[in-house]
Amino acid sequence: MEATRHGSHTSLTGNCSDPSSTSRDPGTRFSVFARRALLLAVLNFVSTALLAEERSAVPLPANLAASAQVIENERDGLWEKTLVVSFPEARRAISTQEGFVIARGAVNHAMHPLLSRHFMSDMRAWDVYIDRIHGKIARRLKTQRRHLATMGTSADMENLAVVTKEYGPFTVTALVTGGAETNALRTGLDEGTHIETSHGTINILLLTNARLSDGAIARAIITVTEAKTAALEDLKVPSSYTKSVQATGTGTDDVIVVSGTRGPRVTYVGGHSRIGELIGKAAYDAVIEALGKQNGFLLPGAEAYVTKGSLKKQAAFESAEKWLSTLDDGELAAAWDAASALARRTKTREAWDEALTQSRAGLGKAIARKTSRNLPTRAIDGLPRGEYMLLEFVSRFENREDLVERITARQDEDGIWRVVDYSIDRQERED
Repeated sequence: MEATRHGSHTSLTGNCSDPSSTSRDPGTRFSVFARRALLLAVLNFVSTALLAEERSAVPLPANLAASAQVIENERDGLWEKTLVVSFPEARRAISTQEGFVIARGAVNHAMHPLLSRHFMSDMRAWDVYIDRIHGKIARRLKTQRRHLATMGTSADMENLAVVTKEYGPFTVTALVTGGAETNALRTGLDEGTHIETSHGTINILLLTNARLSDGAIARAIITVTEAKTAALEDLKVPSSYTKSVQATGTGTDDVIVVSGTRGPRVTYVGGHSRIGELIGKAAYDAVIEALGKQNGFLLPGAEAYVTKGSLKKQAAFESAEKWLSTLDDGELAAAWDAASALARRTKTREAWDEALTQSRAGLGKAIARKTSRNLPTRAIDGLPRGEYMLLEFVSRFENREDLVERITARQDEDGIWRVVDYSIDRQERED
C-alpha cells in the first residue's frame, strides 16, 4: 500500500491511526449529514448500553450504608466505565453539576477520550448520549433521573482511587478519578475560553456516615478543593497553559458530597474540625493516588503504581521507542522486520521504505523525544479487532522541533507489542 498524505503528516497506511484527527476545538461542528448520522448512532448505541456489560464491586465501609460498582461496556472498540454508588434511602447531596439533590445514587461516567471527543464535537449528540446513560442508570436503581448526582470524565475508571479515613464515630470515603496532563490550570491566572463545558477531569465523590447540614455539605466542597490543590502542589503538576506556574486544578473538575443518615449531626466541616480533617486527608490521598495511576505524577521517592493498563502502556511504549531508535539509525530493513506481520501484509517492502523515507525527509537527525499520550482501543478501521495502542511522542529533530510522531502498536498473538503504523505531523503543536 502506498504512503497516504493526511494534511501535513505522512502515514504508512490509510488507516486512522491519528488520535488527534478530530479537531481539538470543542466548538467545531460536523456537517448536517454527519450530525444526523451521529445522533442516530448515539440513539442506536444508548438503546442497548448497559446490557452487554461487566460489573465489578467497589468495597465500601459498612457504616456508610451504600453500595458501589463499576459497570464496563464497549463501543466500537472503545471502553465506557461507569461508577455507580447507590443508597437504600434518599440522601441529601450536593453536586457541582446539579446543585442540591435528594439522591438515591451518585454516578461518575467515564468514557474513552476518543469517544468523548467524538460526542463533544456536537453538543446535541452529547446531550442525547448522556441523558440516555443517566436514564438507564436511574431505571436500574428504580428511581428518577432527578435523584441522581452525576459527573463525567475521560479518565480510566481502572485508575479509580478509593480512600477511607475514620476517627471515633466518623467515617469518610473519597472516590476519585483524575487526569491533569492536558487540562491543568492555575485559577486566577490562566485564561478561560469556553462558555460551557460538561465533563470533569479531577472528579471527587465524597461519602460520609455523618448527617451533614446543608451548610456543612456546601462547605465540604471548599475542604475537598483545598485538599485537591495541596495534592497538585505536592505532585508539582504544572499548568497546561502557563508552564512556569503551579496548577490549582483542571478547568473541568467536579465534586459530589453525599450526607449520611445514621451518624452524628455535623454543621461544620472546615479544617479545624475532626471531620474536616478526615475529609481533607481522604481527598488529598485519593487525588495523589488517582493522578499517580492515570498520569504517573508521583510524590518524591514514591514508587510508580502498577495496573493492567500501566503494564500495557509500558510494554507498548518500550516497543515503539525501540522501533523508533531503529528508524533514527536509518535501518529501514530492521524497521520492516521488527514491525507487526499485520503491517507487512498491508504494504510492499518498497512502499514501506518510500513512506518512511518521505516521512523523515528534510528533518535531519533525531535529537530527542518524550512520550505524550497513549490511547488503548480494540478496533481500528481497516484492521482486524485486537489490542491496539495509539501512541504519541513529541520529538525534536536537527532541523525541526515540537513535531508529533504517532504510532499504532498492536499486541500480536505472541503477546509482544509491535508497530502497525507510523506517521509524523509536520504542523506546529497547538498545545
